[in-house]
Amino acid sequence: MPASHRFARLSVPGVFAVFFCLIFGAGAAQSDMSPPALPDTVQITLAGYTLTPELTDTGAPVLDDDGAPVMVRVPLDESVVTPGDRVLYVITLDNPTADPALNLSLGASVPAEVVLDPFSFDPAQGVLVQWADAQTPDTFIPLFEEIDAEHVMTADLNALRALRLALPELPPATQMHVEYTVTLR
Repeated sequence: MPASHRFARLSVPGVFAVFFCLIFGAGAAQSDMSPPALPDTVQITLAGYTLTPELTDTGAPVLDDDGAPVMVRVPLDESVVTPGDRVLYVITLDNPTADPALNLSLGASVPAEVVLDPFSFDPAQGVLVQWADAQTPDTFIPLFEEIDAEHVMTADLNALRALRLALPELPPATQMHVEYTVTLR
């Protein structure tokens, strides 16, 4: 089970215990409780999901206002993944500190068994996405380049084996999500 799932499941009893103590605990017990220390660095978590269509009681797909199927996220540890399935990855960057985090860089390998959907990244978040192949793993190229005022994809999706996500600044007390999808070959 991914660590992010274990944390989420384990945090619920902890929250209940704190809540119970604050409501029913004695005054002395409350004054002895010190708040948990905040991390002093950026926290990064990764979660993965398969995307499956939401179905009605009759088994028909639920459609959105545009007629496209509504997709449901199923955690990878509860999924059976087969060739052709899409997997959504969500990277969460959390800066709980009082200072901005500067020049963040995050790497991710892309196995040959999957194909990245380069258009699944949200460029509005200010994240620069770069790629590298197996022959030149230390040479990263922007996933998209601006050519004639258009963003053109530069990656060879069959050769792509690594990603680098670069973020110039993550403001203090800010959380950000970067999502992208891959398809299993």
